[in-house]
Amino acid sequence: MYLKALEVSNFKSFKGEVTIPLERGFTAITGPNGSGKSNCGDAIQFVLGPRSNKTIRAQNSKDLIFNGGNNNKPARSCNVTLVFANPTLDNGRRRLPVNLDEVRMSRSIRLTKSGNVVTNYHLNGEESSQKSFHRILGAANARPDGYNIVLQGDVTSLAKMTAKERRKVLDSVAGVTLYDDEIRKADRQKQSVEDYIERIKLLEDGQKSRLKDLKKQKDLAMKVKDLVEELNQSRIIAYQSNYASQLAEKQYQVDEQARYLQEANDLDLQVKEGSKKLLALDDQVGELQRQIEELTGGENKGLNKLIFDLHLKIDTNKDRISDAESKDSEDKSELSGLNEQLEIAASALEEFIQTLDSAQTDLENSKSSLEEAKAEELEVQEIMESSGDESAKFSQQLTKLLSELGLANEKLSAAQTEVNRTAAQAEIISEQLSNAQGESEENRLLLGELELQGEEFTGPNSTVDRDKLSKDLINAQRSEGKLVEESQLIENKLRESERKRERLRAEMETSSGAKGMAGGAAAIIAARDNGELTGIIGSIAELCAPVDSSHDSALATAIGGGMTSIVVESDEVAARAIKWLAERRAGRATFLPLNKLNSNRTAGKALMVSKKPGVIGFAHELLDYDPKIDIAIKFVLRNTLIVDSLSTARSNMGGVRLVTLRGDVTEAGGAMVGGSKRKMSVSFGGGIKGASEIEKLSSEISKLQLMSETVNAALLEARREQQRLRTKINELTDSDHAVKLQEWRAELKQAKTVYNKSLGEITIIEKKLLDLEGLAAGHLDELDEAQSAVADLESAIVAAREQLESASPEHLKDRMHAAQMKRLDAEGTMSKALTALESGSEHKDLLNQRVQDLESRISTINKSIIERSEMIDNLQAAIATDSIDLKDKEEERTQLLEENKGLEDERLELVDERASLRTELQQKSTDSQSRRRLSDELSRSIVNKDMAINELYSEMQSNGVEPAESDVTLPSVGDADKKVRTLERAMERHGPVNMLAIEQYAECEERLNSMKDEFKQLQARKANLVDITEKLESQRKSKLVKVLDKVNENFKKSYKILSDGGKGELYLENPDEPFKAGLELWAKPKGKSSKVNRLQLSGGEQSMAALALIFAIQDYDPSPFYYFDEVDQNLDAVNAELIAKMCRQRSKKAQFIMVTLRKVSLRLADHHIGITHGGDGCSRRIVDFDRERAIELSEIESAKDNPLDERINAIKLEKQLEADSDMPTVPEPLPPPSSLGGLLNYTEDDDESEDASISSLADRASELTEDITERQELVEAIEAINQELEKEENLEVKE
Repeated sequence: MYLKALEVSNFKSFKGEVTIPLERGFTAITGPNGSGKSNCGDAIQFVLGPRSNKTIRAQNSKDLIFNGGNNNKPARSCNVTLVFANPTLDNGRRRLPVNLDEVRMSRSIRLTKSGNVVTNYHLNGEESSQKSFHRILGAANARPDGYNIVLQGDVTSLAKMTAKERRKVLDSVAGVTLYDDEIRKADRQKQSVEDYIERIKLLEDGQKSRLKDLKKQKDLAMKVKDLVEELNQSRIIAYQSNYASQLAEKQYQVDEQARYLQEANDLDLQVKEGSKKLLALDDQVGELQRQIEELTGGENKGLNKLIFDLHLKIDTNKDRISDAESKDSEDKSELSGLNEQLEIAASALEEFIQTLDSAQTDLENSKSSLEEAKAEELEVQEIMESSGDESAKFSQQLTKLLSELGLANEKLSAAQTEVNRTAAQAEIISEQLSNAQGESEENRLLLGELELQGEEFTGPNSTVDRDKLSKDLINAQRSEGKLVEESQLIENKLRESERKRERLRAEMETSSGAKGMAGGAAAIIAARDNGELTGIIGSIAELCAPVDSSHDSALATAIGGGMTSIVVESDEVAARAIKWLAERRAGRATFLPLNKLNSNRTAGKALMVSKKPGVIGFAHELLDYDPKIDIAIKFVLRNTLIVDSLSTARSNMGGVRLVTLRGDVTEAGGAMVGGSKRKMSVSFGGGIKGASEIEKLSSEISKLQLMSETVNAALLEARREQQRLRTKINELTDSDHAVKLQEWRAELKQAKTVYNKSLGEITIIEKKLLDLEGLAAGHLDELDEAQSAVADLESAIVAAREQLESASPEHLKDRMHAAQMKRLDAEGTMSKALTALESGSEHKDLLNQRVQDLESRISTINKSIIERSEMIDNLQAAIATDSIDLKDKEEERTQLLEENKGLEDERLELVDERASLRTELQQKSTDSQSRRRLSDELSRSIVNKDMAINELYSEMQSNGVEPAESDVTLPSVGDADKKVRTLERAMERHGPVNMLAIEQYAECEERLNSMKDEFKQLQARKANLVDITEKLESQRKSKLVKVLDKVNENFKKSYKILSDGGKGELYLENPDEPFKAGLELWAKPKGKSSKVNRLQLSGGEQSMAALALIFAIQDYDPSPFYYFDEVDQNLDAVNAELIAKMCRQRSKKAQFIMVTLRKVSLRLADHHIGITHGGDGCSRRIVDFDRERAIELSEIESAKDNPLDERINAIKLEKQLEADSDMPTVPEPLPPPSSLGGLLNYTEDDDESEDASISSLADRASELTEDITERQELVEAIEAINQELEKEENLEVKE
């Protein structure tokens, strides 16, 4: 077998198709530098499979395609074909495992329209792969990574290798890696066996102790077995007694409910009859009252009316006096505080004015000083410039530098802006990356959970065992007990809340008027509801509600008394309602007729304040109401604004009414109202005072009812779960296992898809962040340059100033320095003064405004106190006058009543009878309601009792207990429970009894015996593995030493020839443990001392030693052809000739191809290939380059028989057979010991598979590293091809 021809097409510098014929023997490829002769070797490696594109001098696959040279169009693809002669050997086999005399291996790459690279492999015209090429060539020992291909850098690399690196080369040649894999496999299995042994030892002690404890439990269980049976029978009777008792209780509750309903109906009938009698009494009392009033002068103009009006007037005046005195007390307290605040504010204002005056003085002084300093500097600078050319030059230079500094500062500012913008973008992208990573981590955890669930479905213990179900049943029973306790607790709270709600309702009905309003408004609303009045829309409280509940208090305060104002359709309706109130003496009310109300436009001041910070908005905008009553809402609110706090209100008060969220008010005129929160008798929605508590209780009752339903449902579910577990225990089934497994697989697939998608998003974001980091680096460089430029200019300015001063006379220097110091002091003083004056003006205005506000408020309070004092005096005088009139009128009425005493006594008697009857009827009505409530409670109790009975029946069914027959006499529940407790105490005297101990004892004893057997088996396997490891270590060392001896002999011979009589040797640094040290190479060229060190050799001498080692390895592991790329380039003529002679000698046994420029190599070569170029960047083969001799030698060499092929193949087969027959193999691992039980879940089942995959990691890593670029390009190319095909199909469809 040999390389017959090399066919290239548009490969690197070769344009078009070029065929290079090759023959057996020694072939030299030569040509001028840059002609492309080394590209022939690159083409060979391109097909064989290089370690990377850099090996064939290309950055990527695109660089391998002909680029067009100087004058040609670049190609879109390239192709290389190796033609191997593959004759049949004497034994009937072929070196290449292909049954053909000629084997053609081709590799091509092409560019798609989008610029992606597509790679193809062909074997004899059929599609193949790089792995197939490696497998076929490996059979002929023509590996692309062996020493049959030697490049320029390989010689240098081998010469400079460390001892350990050189020993690893020998390991590869000797094939001891097979032993390494087996040793690692044995070590892993031994570790696993030792882990099993340790676990069994750990469990065995526990099992022995447990067996001892179970022995006692088993003996006790045998004793109490009969007692347990009696206890079970007693529990059945207790169940039956409890069930019968529950039925009896339910029947009693049903009878009681019927009795309560009957009594309630009877009481209702009595109340109805009594109400008729009560109406008759009312008529009689009314008639007597009318007669008495006629005697006393009538209802409206008589004494009663006068006395009533006087009482009302006196009480009203007293209330007004009390309110005025209370308000005086509050105003005096506030006045004291305001006076103190005024003193403090006035003092602060005076101090601040003094500070401003001082700052103004400093400003004027600093301006004067600054002008003087500038004039002095200018004068000195003019003197310096006129004093000499050198000073003028320095002055001009200083001016120029100052101008450049200004420009540099602008650039610095721009660069800083770019850096800040890039940093902000990086922060945003980093946050996106963090979120994506968090989401990916969540997806990973979800995937992990699903995989763990999968272990339950697919593992050996995927079915549920009886023990687990028993534990679940016990837990379910405990949960049921907790739920029963919770149900009872919730029921008690529910009853307590209902009783409290009824009590509050009764109190509210007796203590409040209709809907908690004033008498007149309440009467109007009641008349509307009864249909007596029409056109009544409702109260403000009823018709609106806050949009946000947090504004409730503020809006109620803003509306104030307007909450009870009645909105009506027209003024006619309002007049009719007022007349109705007057006729019935039902009180007074405020009416808002929609047809007459005027809504004032929003004041400019209010609009301005509404836009300031802390102002929430206009009050009417924060209410939800029907737009029809918009004018009424705006009327009662009067452009009121809602603000967040009192401080905000104070800062904006004056000219607008403000209300805080807390309910404090600042009026438009300056008045402030606030303090503790006022309890509102009317709330939004028109609710009655106290209704909110009832609503809260109703809400709580609803929640408790919902909780009760939820707990009862959970209790029912818990009992159903117990029934399910009992059924499953009795009959285990896995009928739903397949369905669950299918669902799990679908969820797992979806989770993997989501996780992979999140990883893709992370990759995209990381790329964006990486690009931004590059951009940021550029901006930072620009910033550094700008900062450096500013620093340099500042340094230059300092230096220029120093030069200017040094070139000036001493007295001018002193004057300039003094002027500069004076200017700096003046500028600093002026800056401080300006800052104080600029900020001081506004602060002064604020202090003035504060003093004026306090003075205005004090004046207003004093005025109010004086006015109230005068009002109190007037009211007290009116009370005195009215009291005298009242006394006279009451004496007159008393005299009239004494004259008609019989009518009054009769009226009083009827009033007492009416009151007594009313009280009796109210009591009966209350009793009726109470009995109906008791009936309702019994109704709920019956429902609960039904549920309890059904649950008890379900529990009995789940425990296999049936209700007793009707004719069976059962003990009472107490007696049945007492007997159960007696038997349970008897059981307790025995202590906890494990009735399963009998079975558990047998199982534990069986498991302990199994542990002993498996322990012996594991001990034997451990000893066997130790023995195998020792044999493998011994054979590995022996084989390495054996191969070293052969390679060393070959090296001695090769080096002696190459060094023209020198000596060389290979030896191990640590012969006892060769794999812990390296392989040293000793070489002594002819004529040098034997003590010479390898590192002391010249570069050429080291290269010769490395080449000798390469030849020694080739002799041990021969290949059918060799390729040397200018390995003689750095050698002198003598050494180059020695290498050429060595190649010529060896070419008799194998094909040698050498790229060389050395004349001696060309002279000794059998065949010559000439490569040149015509100055256009294209390589060409010289067609008539010694062509006739090449053909003649080719025919001669082809006719010769080459018996070495068979010998090489035999050696390789022998080495493989020897390794297979002599090397001990590690047996298959033992299965995990079954006696470990539950610990099997924690054994590493996949250790072996993982380690087995590691054994081939080195081989796979090499191939993946070589092809990673091409694989990526292949994926991109396939996508591009698909896109092109889709475009073509679309074009065809359009056509």
